[in-house]
Parts: sequence; structure tokens; C-alpha cells
Amino acid sequence: MRAYRSAYKTSFIALLFSLLFTQMSHASDNWLGVKAMNWTIESNTLRLQTKLHFTLSPDARDALRSGIVLYWDSEVTVSETQFFSLWNRAIAKYSERYSLSYNTLFNDYRVNNDVTSDYRRFSSLVDAFDYLENLQYELALLPGSYNAKCVVVDFNMHFDKESLPIPLRPIAYFSANWSLSTNARLKCE
Repeated sequence: MRAYRSAYKTSFIALLFSLLFTQMSHASDNWLGVKAMNWTIESNTLRLQTKLHFTLSPDARDALRSGIVLYWDSEVTVSETQFFSLWNRAIAKYSERYSLSYNTLFNDYRVNNDVTSDYRRFSSLVDAFDYLENLQYELALLPGSYNAKCVVVDFNMHFDKESLPIPLRPIAYFSANWSLSTNARLKCE
């Protein structure tokens, strides 16, 4: 019985290490990334323009073509450095939720902004990606609540794996093909 327990523990540890190393070996696959980010402050309004690199892995593309809706949460946080840049104080925060779906009847793709309830239809996946790659945000800042010389802007685009169907979730958590999230930070100079 001890030999069985020992073999069970050894095989379990070997499985964990193999999953860990396969995740590390595929970590260089960048399905989503930030190419450029630019911000300006004019009359207490911060305008942020992002240029993303947006592609889908073959697994995600197959799931999309099968009728599964893919969701991303985008979040922008504007903060001001405090006390010799040891921590930041959040000034403004804004988030949106985007969904990408495929309609087999019309053979088109739909990008939906769930916060504003706006949607756009595209005839190809490349056109839908072009729309998702160029995001623009406007955040209202309170006058006098920030130092315009040193503002830090954080941008996160997080793929929501919990919105996938239940049988697909374990695959999405352990496969690097479903790493469809990115983040970026612009610091003050």
C-alpha cells in the first residue's frame, strides 16, 4: 500500500511540473499586446489612445466559429505618484466590457460594447480586430485633484475565461492558447 501512495504522489508531482513547464514554454506566444499608448490632458479631461496587437489562437478562433462568445474587460486607471513614488493615489478609473461573436446565418462578426450597448457588425474577422485594436477613452478628472506633471496611466485588457462554457474552462486555464490578456503602464517623465 505504501508503494502505491508513493507512486501516486510521484506521478502527481510529475504532472504538476509538466503543466508548469508547458505553460512556461508557451509564454512567448503573444496573442494580445499593446503596440502603442498615448495620453493627453486638456481642460481636466484625460484622452487615452491605445493601439493593440490583436490575434486569436487557433483554439479561440475555432471556439468563436462554433458560436461561443468571447469577452474582454478593459480597464483604465489614472493615478498620481505619492511620497517619492513609493505608492500611487488613484484619481480616476474607467472600465468597459467588449464581446466578440460570430453569426453563422449572416456570416459576419459582431463586436459589442456591453457598457454603452453599442455594437458593430463586420464582414471579416480582420475588420473586427481593426476596430478592437484602436480603443479611445476619455476620463473626466476633478480640477486641482492631480499634479499634471506626474500622472501614471494603467491599461488592462483582460480576457474573461469564466464566461466560457464549463467544459472549455479547464482547457482555457491550462493552455497558453487562451492567454488573451495584456496590460501596459505609462509613467510620468
